[in-house]
Formats: sequence, structure tokens, C-alpha cells
Amino acid sequence: MMLAIAETTGSKAALFEAAALEFGERGYDATRVDRIAERASVNKAMLYYHFGSKEGLYLEVLRDLFRAVGARTTAIADGPGGAAAKLDAWIATIVEEASARPWMPPIMLREFASAGMHLDTDTFALMNAVFATLGTVIDQGQRDGVFRQADPLLTHLTVVPPILIFLVRQRIVASRPDGDGILEPRRLEEFVEHIKGAARRMLRNDTEEQ
Repeated sequence: MMLAIAETTGSKAALFEAAALEFGERGYDATRVDRIAERASVNKAMLYYHFGSKEGLYLEVLRDLFRAVGARTTAIADGPGGAAAKLDAWIATIVEEASARPWMPPIMLREFASAGMHLDTDTFALMNAVFATLGTVIDQGQRDGVFRQADPLLTHLTVVPPILIFLVRQRIVASRPDGDGILEPRRLEEFVEHIKGAARRMLRNDTEEQ
């Protein structure tokens, strides 16, 4: 019985990883259940057993990121420290979690392009929970006088899309080692510090310096 449980757990993890890679490479519509099962080396019936459908598996791939990021950013927003340090930690967390899931940036860029046509209410709720933590950090900074009045949504849209684009660009650069110009390599650490600095300057309350 224990062996059967272990095999079932292993097949679920294998399907998740295979599907994440397929969705990242091909997008939702072009991904086929047969290809996921073949890549996971399991019978496709196990996909329906574990996730119910291709859509259910796709949403689980998305929710995996948002649950992880939501837990970490909530701890940052509700924890001790100043708003500027929390903003840095928030940005670093988004980059770390997205980097750990290389399929996620291309998936999210496709969803933005298609107006989120494959996202359901529960997944949006998890996304909004992450967004809300940025609002909490900005609100703290405004109360403390270190951040100017700024729209959290516009701030989010200024910070997060460049992260997704940069991570996709990293994959392009890796596949074209002879590229130059716009394809010239950049270190992830360099990019993170750039985004942190840009976000701080964008939110800085300049009246505090006068």
C-alpha cells in the first residue's frame, strides 16, 4: 500500500513538472495532454485522477507560484522593518520565486496578452493577495513619510512586468550565446539591484530632503 501511495505521489509531481514545462514552452492552447503524460512518463489517466483536467493542471501550476509568493510577501509586509527595506525584500521575493519556476514568466506574459482568458476567480484571488502586500508596504512608507503618494496598482505594473520580461530575456540569451547588443548578458543580481533602485526612486518622498 505504501508503494502505491509513493507511486501516486511521484506521478503527480512528475505531471506537474512536465505540464509546467509544456505550458511555459507552448502556451495553454498548444499544450496537449498526451505530450504532458509522455514527458512525465505516466499514463495520461493519472492526469485526470490528480488534476481533473488540463485546465485544472494549468491552474495548479499558476497557483503554486502565487501561494508561495503570497506567503512570503505577507510575512514581509506584516513583519518588522522599514518600508524601504520591505520594498527591497518584496522585489527580491518576486524574482526568486519566478526564477525558481522558469516556466512562469512566459506563461504570465501570454496571460497578459490574452486578457487572462485562462484564469479563474480563485487564481485571481491569489494574485490579488500578492498585489495587496505591495499596497501594505507602500501604505506604511506613506504613513512614515518616506514614500510619496502613489497608486499601488500603477507601482505594481511598473515593477512586475520588467521582472517577467527580464527572466524571459535570460532564456533567450542562454539559447543564443553569440548574441550582442540587446542580447548582451546581464547578471540576475545586477538586474535585481537595478529594479530595487528604480522602485525606491519612484516612490521616494522628495519633500523629506528639502
